[in-house]
Amino acid sequence: MKLRWENRPQFFRGELGVLFGLAAAMAILFVHGDDAISSVLKMPKPLPDIVRSYKSVFVYGGSSGMTNSGAQVNHGDYITILAKGTIDLAPPYRGACVWGPKVLLSYELSEKGSVQRYQGPEIIAISRSGTVYLSYDPNLSPTICNPVQYVTSNHTGFFSVDIIVWNTNDTNLMAKFLEEASLSQPKDKELKEMVQEFKKRQEIAVALQKKSKEVEEIKKELSIAEAQETPAVKKEEKKVEEPKVVIPPSVKEPISEAKTPEKEKQIPEQKVVKKGEEKVVVAALKEKEPPVVVKEDDKEKKIGELSERLKKAMQTIKDLQEAKDLLASLESVEVERSKQPKNLPMIAIGYPKDGISVDSEYVNLYGVAEHERGISKFEILLNNNPVGLRDQGDLQMVPKDRKRVEFSEKIRLREGQNTIAVIVEGAEGLKTQKTLSILLAKKREEVYAVVIGINKYKNFPSLKYAVNDAREFYNYLTEVNQVPKDHVWLFLDEEATLDKLRTTLGTSLRRSAGKDDTVIIFLAGHGATEQDASSPDGDGLEKYILPHNADPKDLYGSAIPMSEIARIFQRINSERLVFIGDTCYSGGSGGRTILVAGKRSNVSGAFLERVTQGKGRVILTASDANEVSAEKDELKHGVFTYYLLEGLRGKADFDKDGVVTVDEVYRYVSEKVPQATGQDQHPVRKGETTGQIVLGVVK
Repeated sequence: MKLRWENRPQFFRGELGVLFGLAAAMAILFVHGDDAISSVLKMPKPLPDIVRSYKSVFVYGGSSGMTNSGAQVNHGDYITILAKGTIDLAPPYRGACVWGPKVLLSYELSEKGSVQRYQGPEIIAISRSGTVYLSYDPNLSPTICNPVQYVTSNHTGFFSVDIIVWNTNDTNLMAKFLEEASLSQPKDKELKEMVQEFKKRQEIAVALQKKSKEVEEIKKELSIAEAQETPAVKKEEKKVEEPKVVIPPSVKEPISEAKTPEKEKQIPEQKVVKKGEEKVVVAALKEKEPPVVVKEDDKEKKIGELSERLKKAMQTIKDLQEAKDLLASLESVEVERSKQPKNLPMIAIGYPKDGISVDSEYVNLYGVAEHERGISKFEILLNNNPVGLRDQGDLQMVPKDRKRVEFSEKIRLREGQNTIAVIVEGAEGLKTQKTLSILLAKKREEVYAVVIGINKYKNFPSLKYAVNDAREFYNYLTEVNQVPKDHVWLFLDEEATLDKLRTTLGTSLRRSAGKDDTVIIFLAGHGATEQDASSPDGDGLEKYILPHNADPKDLYGSAIPMSEIARIFQRINSERLVFIGDTCYSGGSGGRTILVAGKRSNVSGAFLERVTQGKGRVILTASDANEVSAEKDELKHGVFTYYLLEGLRGKADFDKDGVVTVDEVYRYVSEKVPQATGQDQHPVRKGETTGQIVLGVVK
């Protein structure tokens, strides 16, 4: 049988992009006639220390079923399979259906194991002892060949397959051995390419392992940093009664004097009391170590730095995994080579696939161009405009003796349909062009929300309709706006504790929402003020959001001050954040406010300015600073929330464009709420934005 050696390409090691450099080694190479019946490696005898066992076998075209290779493997072993050669599935078509092992070859690691597709020279971990079986499957070939038309007995060609069982799991030693084997066979370009690919796979595996370990370490550091106590959230110290050591009456000793604090600190580790043969060991009290307290600014800085490191590490893992997947899937070089006439240049594109839709404005283009007679011109066009080739200089004119160009380009797409064309001109002036169509459909920005409604307070008077307000707003977001339920946190009554609210607002929401996402925070419940001469608002008052378990005797330790809300808002990455509060701070009767101590004071609205500092921060409140936010039995809602929901459901869509913006709904409630309250309540909007923030859609 004569193999089609004229199809063998000339390989040129390009330096045109790291990722495709990892993937280009997937190209299938054809063997020289002198090596047609040889093994892949010329394994020395006796076997070197690094190799436990070695088998060289052949898989012939025309054979059916699995072939027993004779290679025995055990649980915990590491093996590598090297394969070369071709099998022709349709000899009458003169090479149209000639494929290499990465297209057709399969293996099975035990008689009852699953069949795996050969993906190139990699390290395979053995999980079950057994024998390695080999086969080829015509059904794995691309659709340009229809294997049903040709009986197996007519297939021609064969694969040479080497199976190495390693005596070590040191990937560096494995790579070194294969490299030395390649140097001993300098004319074997296939082996050289296989060794290069093995090394690239090994580099990716090591990098993935290292980066995954780094991610776990960063997560641990982040968890520790977030658990550290800060003065801003530390409750006022309360006297805690020391636990008592109880000694059974039968063995108690008389106490001669009261113990001073100094003596208590000197209690021995164990106290042994004897009575006859009986012994009672009493564990001594240990002085409890105080919690680690760090400054809030230092804590925030550390958390921010760790979060950024984690983000970068996760992106690196994603890039490495992409390179690994590309190595395992790029078969386009062999497929394109078989389809392309010999006198024309060949272009194979590994990624992206023609006709795909993406949501990122950047796409990585990987590919290879070949021509046995040399490439004289190479260029990439995006929407008919030339693309500057990074790290490659001017490759539009290529040296005449260059037979292979590997390319890896980051292409910036425009929104909508894009056309990418790769054009190669051969030395004789003949051109080949491959065109891809890519749709950029930008990902819809996500919406994240925290919805809080509290009727029942542990230490404060109850409200009637705050829970109803929150539940209806939640239903509007999830049912009308179609916000995924896993993007919305809902806290009602007992669920709205201080710890849960602080963790959700300060940590969960911060981690979830990106720069382009919209964040909505809705609160229906009590607000309160407390005398605080250090207040930056000029009114001597600090304003608080009251969780379910707030303590009127300790607002600082049990509630959330607006100064902390402002800090939480600054931590969130989103540039579209809306805080909606159906609450008030005036201390007036008959509304959603609490007068904790003393008489009512004139409340400054400057705290709203503090909360809305920063890009894209908007606050909508139910009333002015010194007004009461009312709720009415006939509405079954707070007045503000009732008209807020009415506006969002369509009545605030003044321009009839199907969406309701912050400005539109504010305009609506500013008209309706004063009318419904006899001009006693006037909603307030604070904050500036670039462009409009959409709060809802009209169903």
